[in-house]
Amino acid sequence: MQAVAEDLDCAVGTIYTYFESKAALLAALQAEAVETLLASYRTAAASWDPVLEEGEGLDPGLRALVHLQAFGAFFCAASVVLADEFHLQRLLLSERPPGSSATDQRRPMAVLERLFEIPRSLVDGAVACDVLEPGDTLERVVRWLAALDGVLLVDALAGVDRHLFRGQHHGRALTADLLVGWGADRADVEVAASHVDRLAAVGPLAPPPQGPGYE
Repeated sequence: MQAVAEDLDCAVGTIYTYFESKAALLAALQAEAVETLLASYRTAAASWDPVLEEGEGLDPGLRALVHLQAFGAFFCAASVVLADEFHLQRLLLSERPPGSSATDQRRPMAVLERLFEIPRSLVDGAVACDVLEPGDTLERVVRWLAALDGVLLVDALAGVDRHLFRGQHHGRALTADLLVGWGADRADVEVAASHVDRLAAVGPLAPPPQGPGYE
């Protein structure tokens, strides 16, 4: 907190006026980061349906798989385009919160619940369309996002082998493999992936967020 105060050229007591602890400050930053990521996803998703409706359109099951893979592709793209926000999100799923009080330890859960909302709804929608087998949606989402957070770290090794250590490539493949593991047909997953490629060709998968507060 003292270091933050020095960077802001203010007294440390001023920071404590707004944030009671380091844990509270970090949670506020993570909450802001997650909202930015979600706003970017909503901005991208708003342009997807017109593209997917071109031609004969898609049946509900295939559309559900497209949206699941598109979210995974968005998540991978955000690791580069919104790197700071993505890093704060990654800390939520990989590091123990600072502080020792019960409040400090529980604080990140509200932010995690916001992070999980969209992927949970996408998984539930795919189950409702019978393209995924029923299962514990929350556990699936935790595994999915935590696995993506981990596999995207291989980008740090791009200087060693740029072809082998492609985080976004491995992230999209990971999403496809998880969907198959949850009951999706591999051929349908591959068709859905081709539609995600169409979406990526039309516009960025992790665009600057739009809406109130992002003008």
